[in-house]
Amino acid sequence: MKKNEPPYKKKASYQAHRRDFIWQILLPMLLVLVLVVIASVFTAMRPSATASLWADISTIWLLIPLLIFALITLVILAGLIYGMAKLLDITPFYTQKLYALICLLTEKIKNAADSSAKPIFFVEELSASIKSIFGRK
Repeated sequence: MKKNEPPYKKKASYQAHRRDFIWQILLPMLLVLVLVVIASVFTAMRPSATASLWADISTIWLLIPLLIFALITLVILAGLIYGMAKLLDITPFYTQKLYALICLLTEKIKNAADSSAKPIFFVEELSASIKSIFGRK
């Protein structure tokens, strides 16, 4: 019994997609795979003296990106250190002024909190005095 093909498989756009998929995706991937396998076989068949050389070359090529990222990180760190040194030359004057302002603000807030709580303490003090005079427990 023959299965009917879905209607989208009969369209020209689907056929073009299949053709492009084979030639532009599948074939290049298979070629690269075959080349990697051939290179691996040839490398394995060579004498062991050159294997060490190729291992050293591979190690160098693997370390190059890490060294580049390390260099970038080093440059960023050096820039941050230089910027902090320049900033520390400027900041003591302004931080001293800011500290004085914060101390003044702290005192004002403490005074405002104390003066807002004084009426409550006065009422509680008065209530305690009255209770102690009349001997209520």
